[in-house]
Amino acid sequence: MSKPTLFQFQNFYAAYKTEPVLQDINWQWQEGQQWAVIGGNGAGKSALADALSLKLKALKGHYQHTEQLDPKHDIVQLSFELHKQLIDHDKRYDNSNEREDAHDIGTRVANFILQGRSVHNQAPCPRFQQLIELCHISHILDHGIRYISTGESRKVMLAKALYTEPKVLIIDNPFEGLDAKSQQDLQSLLNQALHSRINIMLLLQSPERLPQAISHVLVLEQGRIILQGEREQVLAQLNQAQAASSDALAELPPAAKRNYHIDNSQPLLDLQQVNVSYHEQAVLTDINWQLQPGQHCHISGPNGAGKSTLLSMICGDNHKAYGQNISLFGRKRGSGESIWEIKQKFGLVNTQLQLNHVSRMRVTEVVASGLFDTVGLYDNCAGKQKDIVRQWLHFIGLDHLAKSRFEQLSFGQQRLVLLARAMAKSPLILILDEPCLGLDSAHRQQILRIVDHIASSGRSHILYVSHEAEQIPLCINQQLQLAPHPNGGYTASVNDITHL
Repeated sequence: MSKPTLFQFQNFYAAYKTEPVLQDINWQWQEGQQWAVIGGNGAGKSALADALSLKLKALKGHYQHTEQLDPKHDIVQLSFELHKQLIDHDKRYDNSNEREDAHDIGTRVANFILQGRSVHNQAPCPRFQQLIELCHISHILDHGIRYISTGESRKVMLAKALYTEPKVLIIDNPFEGLDAKSQQDLQSLLNQALHSRINIMLLLQSPERLPQAISHVLVLEQGRIILQGEREQVLAQLNQAQAASSDALAELPPAAKRNYHIDNSQPLLDLQQVNVSYHEQAVLTDINWQLQPGQHCHISGPNGAGKSTLLSMICGDNHKAYGQNISLFGRKRGSGESIWEIKQKFGLVNTQLQLNHVSRMRVTEVVASGLFDTVGLYDNCAGKQKDIVRQWLHFIGLDHLAKSRFEQLSFGQQRLVLLARAMAKSPLILILDEPCLGLDSAHRQQILRIVDHIASSGRSHILYVSHEAEQIPLCINQQLQLAPHPNGGYTASVNDITHL
């Protein structure tokens, strides 16, 4: 006797505005099955999840769900978009300007997991305690959700979802942005959840970290199902797929003209005995680091070690840099340079920039904003500047999306656009903070090859943050690793290397 059907699609077709995202979808999810949906960026994974929860309606075909389930309330979807919504909500109600300490911590992690109930006003819940221990987030329960790392935020959102015990849980790229230890912890946590009463769907770029408890796999490509069925059968067919193309990259677009000069006899970056703390909590302790001309550095460390804090200290985004022994391009911080003089020498790609980017901007406007170091385009872009934008969009293969809205692009396409934005001004230093986060294998290889191409041109020096050894470009010749300091916070060990 077959088990009850939770969801069923018949000849389902859907589009975002006029762009088809799902076509000819014929698929059913029966109770007791735990599914993984695998596909590259833009394959339609998120669209399928949106269709399940009624956020995306059929233009043709049919979608049905069991009467025992209300998709709008019984399905929880964890994704990059949810993370953005949380940050936007907290910013909207920020009251820093009205506080004596000028700091609004916003929603605390514990209250977020407990759906607004204060952990201090009730007896400890065994399930809550178990989840925070399994997720290893007890040390950040009093932190604001805006002020934790990308990896930590993913664990927090998962803890909340498991605490509420939804009937259906959809998780988009659960392992992205997590260090090796956190990935192991999450594998264990997911396997427990997959053996629970919760019906779970994982959205993955590849099957490399597929939990053992996943019973069925569906593979999407350009909005169509190309494989579906029991796990082992589908994986066997996937293993026969050909590797991504490795054709030679085109020549880099011409370098933008720089209106400054750098003394190459001086270190590009020089940090001596740098310490950072927030509210008496040490974050970085005794940081000593020099980056010389010709060096490209890989920065590593566990989630919450202060990697993003370190980067913000050097590129002008962190007031904690003032009064510290930090020199940039031969000039000490705080010696009269403006914030814009610092920013013009750096290009940046990170998740925070992607989360905070202005909505409803066209792709060309996002790339052009990099010429002016703004989040949003507030200056006219004309002549040679327009040529630079067009050339970079052509180089990354997205010139056909030039007039599209940034938020309509897939996660991987957005990352490529932000890379073009960062390189439009030919920065001296290109900061890539988890640039392969959320990318499928093809986009990941494309990013790595582009980074090596940029480094070999001598145009920019690379600062590259990643937890994944296989996601590090070949150009890297220096490694900075953050590790716990005996006196609290994290300190850095720096080594020159020939290869990883």
